[in-house]
Amino acid sequence: MTQTQTRNEPKRIPEEVKEVLNSYFEKIEKKLPDKLESLYLFGSVSIGAYQEVLSDIDFYAVIKEKLTQSDVEKLKEIHHEMRKEYPKPSLDGMYLTREDLESENNGNSSCPYFNEGKLQSYRTFHYNWIDAYQLQTYGIVVKGLPIETYNLSVDWTKLKSNLVENINGYWLNWVKNCERFPSLQYIALYMSGSMIEWGVLGVTRLYYSSKEKDITSKVGAGEYALRTVPEEYHQIIREALRIRSGNKFSHYSSMRKRRNDALNYMKYIIKECNDL
Repeated sequence: MTQTQTRNEPKRIPEEVKEVLNSYFEKIEKKLPDKLESLYLFGSVSIGAYQEVLSDIDFYAVIKEKLTQSDVEKLKEIHHEMRKEYPKPSLDGMYLTREDLESENNGNSSCPYFNEGKLQSYRTFHYNWIDAYQLQTYGIVVKGLPIETYNLSVDWTKLKSNLVENINGYWLNWVKNCERFPSLQYIALYMSGSMIEWGVLGVTRLYYSSKEKDITSKVGAGEYALRTVPEEYHQIIREALRIRSGNKFSHYSSMRKRRNDALNYMKYIIKECNDL
């Protein structure tokens, strides 16, 4: 079984997440009173796959009116303070209006996105993307209106096309960078277990979503792959799951073989996603 949870099942917010959110709401009310209409959690918390230290707190915050530059500056202060107070779990998310949430976007990037205590970019909310699907299907209402209040309709044909675009963009380039010598990524994939886990389980989550029209955790995706991909790739999948779990005993005696298996598996999954 995967770790995915349905909307109808009870969702327990971990205590450390509640602590972070309580501090966040105090700061929001102090610096931006009456700005926040709703706040929703998605990601690992919403599908019952939250792991202490490893997981972040992913959110969408719906605001009552478009943010001014002054408002954004105050959000920068809030997220900076949150990062100092709670280095982990990181509070990562986007601020958007009801109009941003419901409209067919026109490509304008207008919604501030915060990650690891900093304003990283301005983005457009795409409801034919996997995060929007998570919000619609598994999102947790922490404050404000039920998610069903908003007109969110996911087109899986478009969403799947976006997943393949991500596979052929970010992930294919990631693999090519790890194969290019000399490069930092080439060397790091020998030494870094976290890179093995990131790459192997990252593409596997997209593979799961492309095939099943749903989402799951990294662990859930790895378990799914063990049931659905050829046995020759099982060793590297188990290695990625081993790293994710914090188990110190590797399935490999050769780091070269581990690196090569990871790249071969990722190229196999990229091809599979394109062929679906």
